[in-house]
Amino acid sequence: MATPHAPDHVRSLAATRTGEAVLIRRILFGALRSFCTALGLREGDVVRCRAGTPSHLLLETASGRTIPLERDWARFIQVSPEVEPVDEESDEESAVLHPEEDGATI
Repeated sequence: MATPHAPDHVRSLAATRTGEAVLIRRILFGALRSFCTALGLREGDVVRCRAGTPSHLLLETASGRTIPLERDWARFIQVSPEVEPVDEESDEESAVLHPEEDGATI
């Protein structure tokens, strides 16, 4: 549940734009969940919108499969932006290469 201080950024898959990658957070109805499973879409999957029309989305799954999905169905699938993994090593390197950002002097 989103609060004013910590928004969840969950929205409908139907609002996904071409080229955007999103994480499927929740498929709202059992019948739709079964339909999506048959298509190869599951909660927790990352999909990329390859193209969109007013009535359909063309989605690329993590396995590389491309599937069409009606926007009417996509409305009931909650997604959030794909989260990039944080590389802790690169953060350490940045601190070494740019110590002035931490207030240190050389």
